[in-house]
Amino acid sequence: MAGTNAFSRENDLTGVWSGAYWYGASGMPVPFTAHIIDQGGSLSGTTLEPATFGSPGLADLSADIRGARGALSVGFTKVYHAAPGVHREPIAYAGTVDAKLTTIEGDWRLPGGFSGRFVLQRASRGVAASEAQREVELRLAR
Repeated sequence: MAGTNAFSRENDLTGVWSGAYWYGASGMPVPFTAHIIDQGGSLSGTTLEPATFGSPGLADLSADIRGARGALSVGFTKVYHAAPGVHREPIAYAGTVDAKLTTIEGDWRLPGGFSGRFVLQRASRGVAASEAQREVELRLAR
């Protein structure tokens, strides 16, 4: 019988993640969502967050992410999509992921030293995990 590990995403970060980042050591958290695709440790994806800078009238900011993960380490660069008043400087994120691959915590840094911390929680396991779960449930129902 297949166990829950067949669909628990214990070896993969693919999915939707929800969390926040902070400017410096204090300040209000800025919520953001990340859609991460993990292909053998190579990370890509997108983020979406409320506009905290840029031209007035912008509601949200989106960005692309690219990076890599190790056993319990995560590193990626975030570059905002072009929008009026939005910088395109790469932001380096570095952190650790818990053993169950459900929480990522770490720090971000802009060139020039501006930095802060971030936290992401897994919001979904991704499509492949959901499909694997359905297959296991169908086999068990037979």
